[in-house]
Amino acid sequence: MIAAVLRPLALVALVGVIGSLDGCLESGGTSSPLQPGAPGSPAATAEGSGTVTGITDGDTLRLEVDGVELRVRLVGIDTPEVYPEVECFGPEAEDALAELAPLGSTLAFAYDRDPRDRYDRELMYLFAADGTFLNYELVAQGYAEALLVEPNDRYYDDLVAAERDAQRAGLGFWGEC
Repeated sequence: MIAAVLRPLALVALVGVIGSLDGCLESGGTSSPLQPGAPGSPAATAEGSGTVTGITDGDTLRLEVDGVELRVRLVGIDTPEVYPEVECFGPEAEDALAELAPLGSTLAFAYDRDPRDRYDRELMYLFAADGTFLNYELVAQGYAEALLVEPNDRYYDDLVAAERDAQRAGLGFWGEC
């Protein structure tokens, strides 16, 4: 008798699980915590914000924070160079950063363990107002590759996964260079 009552409940639970899995499969899986608005997204780690005052290349910009202009290197990524020589897809990477972080826009930032590189640039993870994780987005779109800058490895595995996906899809420089 108890089995007869539980059988329909088990069936309902099974249908719910299958429906949930089907939704995940259709959307390519559950949402990544690196996507804007996802629970636990990197933007939640932001320590401050600043205004974009200049773009140097695809992985370097200037950010004014509390009245001080900082030279910022996006940590964990590397884009093709535009100086001293232009590398394949360097200008496109620079344009992509300029589109994600237009002059005058406000970006949130977070540091990892080591806040500066050997050139005394700030090593930062950057986030647009909508929560877009710029470092990740540049890799995911094929404008940058993952770069381990020890000890700064907070998002390295995620950046490597995004790089692998961009390579497979032939995005950005993976399809051009």
